[in-house]
Amino acid sequence: MNIQTITFFAIAFVTFIGFIIFRLRINFTKIQGKRGEKSVSKTLMQLPDEYIIFNNVYIQENGRYSQIDHIVLSPYGIFVIETKKYNGWIYGGEKAPYWTQNIYGTKYEFYNPLRQNYGHVKQLQSLFGYPVQFFIPIVVFVGNATIKGNYHKHIVIYKEELLSTIRQYKNVIFRNDILKEAVNKLSYSSFKTSETASEHIKQVKNEIKERNTTIQQGICPRCRGVLVYRESKYGRFYGCSNYPKCRYTLNES
Repeated sequence: MNIQTITFFAIAFVTFIGFIIFRLRINFTKIQGKRGEKSVSKTLMQLPDEYIIFNNVYIQENGRYSQIDHIVLSPYGIFVIETKKYNGWIYGGEKAPYWTQNIYGTKYEFYNPLRQNYGHVKQLQSLFGYPVQFFIPIVVFVGNATIKGNYHKHIVIYKEELLSTIRQYKNVIFRNDILKEAVNKLSYSSFKTSETASEHIKQVKNEIKERNTTIQQGICPRCRGVLVYRESKYGRFYGCSNYPKCRYTLNES
């Protein structure tokens, strides 16, 4: 075999093992995520009646479903809340495509929740037709996570800070009739059926499958660069040929 064939099979093997681990981690993360969302839902129930709470909302746009953990409609704005249940150190740039979870030196990547929540805000803005400044996106971490990043332009907080953060907004934006209209529109436009959830999960699985197929072909799933075999003092890995512009890596083991 030549070096290219060996490299191809090495990447395929590493990808297969990584996929098995990834699926197990996805299932665990899903369970943890649901627990985190329930915990935040209970916290939001402590708000006064002028705050109308929607949990686990599915919105359809262009044939695709998006799941939004929590939406809180109030006279003071629309709070769009993304819940993350993680342990360990959490860090990542505000504009970075991915953040990192570090647990005792073992690192895992996850999609930047600020970007994720921004997409939710844009969907709701399209639904309601309100200016973007009427929406307050919040990322809440539940569990034993330690937030290491500095987020000056966005709200990234712990669950214990959620109620005080929401109550900081005191400037009335919506009249009661406008707020009622917003509640009706969201109630009419959102879906919470098992069929909708299954469709959303199917979409996510297809995206994961496409990502793994791309990696198996030796292509970077982020920027479409070539995955190159490298060695460092930390171990062997495959890195993107477009480094340092793209910092995607795939550990050999």
